[in-house]
Amino acid sequence: MKMLMTLTAVLLSSQVFASAPEEVVIKDFEYTNKYELALRQTKHSDKGKAFPVLLEYAKYGEKLAQYMVGTFYLSGIGTEANPTEGLIWIGTALEQRTAEWQRTYDNITAKLPDDQKAMLNDLVKKRIELYGVQAQKMSCRNEAAVMGSNKRYHVCTKIRDGAQRVTVVKYPNS
Repeated sequence: MKMLMTLTAVLLSSQVFASAPEEVVIKDFEYTNKYELALRQTKHSDKGKAFPVLLEYAKYGEKLAQYMVGTFYLSGIGTEANPTEGLIWIGTALEQRTAEWQRTYDNITAKLPDDQKAMLNDLVKKRIELYGVQAQKMSCRNEAAVMGSNKRYHVCTKIRDGAQRVTVVKYPNS
């Protein structure tokens, strides 16, 4: 696994510096519709078909997509199993501070040696630099789970402009 993590780090760093990112503005309806269709598809038996769209939205900073892409990589659903990529995506999704996701991540990484945990943390930081809340023009806040409820959840969403558009930052070759 250590060699796999090292290889992933080298590949990520070479892709990031290859060319400059591009900011793309998308109408909220178009952005949301495609994402929601992919999320619905994950509830069916052929959920692996949603992987490419979920990966696209994970790169747009969507935390649920990042978590799902991570679990798909861990399980090999819709893609070849890749535990390192899975853990990096789940670690990136943790910007949303969802307790269930944190437990999953902690349970999986609990038995990793300290040097591998440190390497994984570095890879997660690099991924957050590209696909995190700040990089992908998102905001996080505490919201009520149900109207009238006192229970709050930390939720990260795309920032919409006055014309109900979102901005995504795309990195070539990623």
